[in-house]
Amino acid sequence: MELLDFVVVGCVAVSRDGGRTGKGGGFADLELGIFRELGKLRPDTPITTTVHSSQVVAQDELVMMDHDSALHAIATERELIETNTSRPQPDGVAWDKVQPDQYRDIPFLEELRTRVLAKRKTA
Repeated sequence: MELLDFVVVGCVAVSRDGGRTGKGGGFADLELGIFRELGKLRPDTPITTTVHSSQVVAQDELVMMDHDSALHAIATERELIETNTSRPQPDGVAWDKVQPDQYRDIPFLEELRTRVLAKRKTA
């Protein structure tokens, strides 16, 4: 797989500062974390979404956690919002947030976790 130049993620709600939430399963952030662990997503790769303007909410309505990836741009039917986010993007997968069903449903995760943790120990 080649390096990703641009990412579009699905969102349920967004804020003008780059906050975002999906359906609540954490799969978008997990997927982005996997791409980061594999070296396929740079820290400055633009992360974007498309939503209806009614899905743009106040910043305090969205809780962003350390493992959440912020948006750089949001396209609505009315405007293109450049978030100018200063929020640092995660380095990789937040392994402590991965759920047992995610390991079960995505067998590759356990192998990747083992590789990543072994690499960090030798670094």
